Amino acid sequence: MSKILVVEDDPASLMLISEILRNSEYDVISAIDGQEALDIAVEENPDLIILDVMLPTLNGYQVCERLRTMTQFAKTPILILTVLGEDTHQIRALDAGANGFLTKPFKRLDLLMRIKSLLSMAEEHQDTIPFDIVVASIVAALEQRFPGSTVASRQRADVAERLAMTLGIDDETVKDIRRGIIIRNVGKLTFDETNIDQMNTKEHAIRGLKIVGPYDHKVVETVVRWHHCNMLNDYPAHESAEVREIVNVVIVSCRLCTLLFDAPKHSREQAREILNKEINIGMWPKKEAEMLMRLIVR
Repeated sequence: MSKILVVEDDPASLMLISEILRNSEYDVISAIDGQEALDIAVEENPDLIILDVMLPTLNGYQVCERLRTMTQFAKTPILILTVLGEDTHQIRALDAGANGFLTKPFKRLDLLMRIKSLLSMAEEHQDTIPFDIVVASIVAALEQRFPGSTVASRQRADVAERLAMTLGIDDETVKDIRRGIIIRNVGKLTFDETNIDQMNTKEHAIRGLKIVGPYDHKVVETVVRWHHCNMLNDYPAHESAEVREIVNVVIVSCRLCTLLFDAPKHSREQAREILNKEINIGMWPKKEAEMLMRLIVR
């Protein structure tokens, strides 16, 4: 039996929602203000939370935002109820971390269908294969298809990790940059032996994005999609500064490793000269490339 926390300060509404849920065989717990909701949620660990917007102490948006900062509730389905039907309030609910919203007055069936959908999605998420297992499987497939690719990928991941940490990028993002580089060529697996010679870098990046997209690791998606670009070709100038920072780390790291480790191998001094020439014509981001050369090419 799924446990649902209902947070509603209006006694009549709380009674109505609780009755609907209990009649549908849900275990119902309740709170009447925002702070009480947080306390009860931590103690009871509900499977789903229904939040009214207008609450004492903390409003529904604030409660939702605070819940999302807790690891315990990072993936818990949250449904926000409001009498405010304007788009701005609906967007506010989603920005706060809610999985959905329902405008009062609502029909009994609409409430139950929304709850059923959110609980089903949460259950499917729990059954998902851990992403590290997915990464390991992709690495094994790439190594089988392209022997030696694992070593090259780890070289690039090591360099990018060092650069990202030096630039002050947070640990979780660095971890996903590393994952992304290691499986960056997953799109190559979609080409068969008859057309692999015609494979172009942008096409295999786009195909790779389609493979990793369902796992909802945005940094990994960014790496897989843009790892072959440079600032003169296919660069995501339209993306946010955060995305471009990740891309910059990846592309300069991959370029340096290509020069140092792939045939024909270049000396460190030769790699520095080539990179400097390419920076001067605008191929690589100057800050990240120069930082990398200070770290690696001495």
